[in-house]
Amino acid sequence: MTVLELAIKLMLFIVVGYVARKLKIMADGFDKMLTKFVMAIPLPCMIINSFNIEFDIEKLISTPVILLMSVGSLVFVFVAVRFLTPKMKNRDMWRTVRFSLMFTNFTFMGLPIVSELYGPEAVFNYVIFTLPVRIIFYGGAPLMLGNGEKLNVKETLKKFICEPVVAVFIGFFLYATQIQLPQVITGVIEGLGNMASPLGLILCGSIIADANWKGITKYPSVFLVVIARLFVVPGAVLGIFLLLGIDKQTIQSVIFYYAMPVASFLPSFLLRYNPEAVEARVAGGYMVVLSTLACIATVPIWTLLLELI
Repeated sequence: MTVLELAIKLMLFIVVGYVARKLKIMADGFDKMLTKFVMAIPLPCMIINSFNIEFDIEKLISTPVILLMSVGSLVFVFVAVRFLTPKMKNRDMWRTVRFSLMFTNFTFMGLPIVSELYGPEAVFNYVIFTLPVRIIFYGGAPLMLGNGEKLNVKETLKKFICEPVVAVFIGFFLYATQIQLPQVITGVIEGLGNMASPLGLILCGSIIADANWKGITKYPSVFLVVIARLFVVPGAVLGIFLLLGIDKQTIQSVIFYYAMPVASFLPSFLLRYNPEAVEARVAGGYMVVLSTLACIATVPIWTLLLELI
């Protein structure tokens, strides 16, 4: 698939979600139920299916390296964002900006793009790379975005052990042990997994449809976040990977985590963990929507750039 074809495909799936929401085919609350469904069934199936590739001992040995790349790059971005983002009077807004620069829509957009561009083996690397991200993303959100209230430890631990994380361990176990499931089961897993990408992109379209663009100019930080999110952060991480001598194929597999739009769950996390941060939640919604739209144009740019390295 060419870069242009991929951009058109992404756009069309997003348009489907946008139109469905505008025409009320997706009623109020349906997107939340669909998100829960995708996270619980199609996405875990897609992750498990990504491990259904020919066994390669070198790939198995490279897994710790990819995990180290993930953790190391997250630490680098966290430190850089913490010290380079100017402090803001609105502390909730400052936390929102930092969170948006660290975490991306690596599930609903990242996985489909890597799968379409580079195939199952790249998805394998991407899934391994995002395992630490998932754990920190779901478990760390209350700490990074919360209002300082005492957290429910049991509920926080549940966030660490979500369905996609469990799916990674199941898939990796099947890959490492080479246990062969019956064909009928693998067929169902593959079919359900194939649903994750289009449904995820359709959800992105529904988010855009619900956006109120009238107040976006009140938040200049939104535009700065989008530029940093789609260009500055992935560019800095790419530079580090190149300096470390990481091979081109591995970089292509994982760099799209950082080249994705702001995490679509950001407004929901703010609503859940800091409901009084209304202004930050509105700005966070704008960050998600604008970066998602811009991503349709930036993905081809990054794809062409990665071909040149």
